[in-house]
Amino acid sequence: MAYDSVRDEILVPSLYAGAILTFRGDANGDVAPVRKIYGPKTQLGRTSEVAIDAVHGEIFVIQGRRILVFPTAADGDVAPLRILEGPDTGLRPGRMTVDPVHNLLIVSGGGGIRIFDRTASGNTKPLRFIRTSGAGSTSRDETTGSANLMTTNPASGMIFAAIRGGTNSEEEISGRFGLDDYVGVWSIYDDGDVPPRFTIGGPNLLLKDVRGVAVDPKNQNVIVSDKTINGVLTFHVPEAFEVPAER
Repeated sequence: MAYDSVRDEILVPSLYAGAILTFRGDANGDVAPVRKIYGPKTQLGRTSEVAIDAVHGEIFVIQGRRILVFPTAADGDVAPLRILEGPDTGLRPGRMTVDPVHNLLIVSGGGGIRIFDRTASGNTKPLRFIRTSGAGSTSRDETTGSANLMTTNPASGMIFAAIRGGTNSEEEISGRFGLDDYVGVWSIYDDGDVPPRFTIGGPNLLLKDVRGVAVDPKNQNVIVSDKTINGVLTFHVPEAFEVPAER
């Protein structure tokens, strides 16, 4: 799901219908969407992840190992404006977000965070790749220390990504109930096998099974939900919202 702050609209992916539904921001009760993107030209299938660039008026949709882009005004059986796909992209997308200030598309999954030009299409290599697999351990298994949930603060160019702990058979219990998870903070200019500039909530501190990450730039807070703790934690980290210096 995504919210368009310019149009005051809510975008909801429909997994089984293979559609993107758009509702008014004040929609309540049994109301019809104002627009629906669906049909064979859209190339949508089992759709569950969307992001919106409200500044430039575009909707980004994860579809398998591809990312489809539509205009926010799209309605009905319409073809994508562009498609990002191919072996050079390295895409195994889990989540994505758009930084309209720096004109970037940021995608997690496949062992790290890939940073593309916002308008990238076809078989385009990422501008930068932040490797997070194995973060916090000696393993380089892509399921260990993988980035999944993610958001950004475009004003400072910082990426906030939930890093999951060990998930192999020997670490299964630890991965669900141990203090393995944390939120890592990187700059959009970071590249390669680099450690996060800040870590929040762990590892070996509080977080066990992160299920949501959000930021409150006004109050310089990072808000994290955790399934095992069954709670929502707010961390006040002003330094994570400052424009970073070069490494």
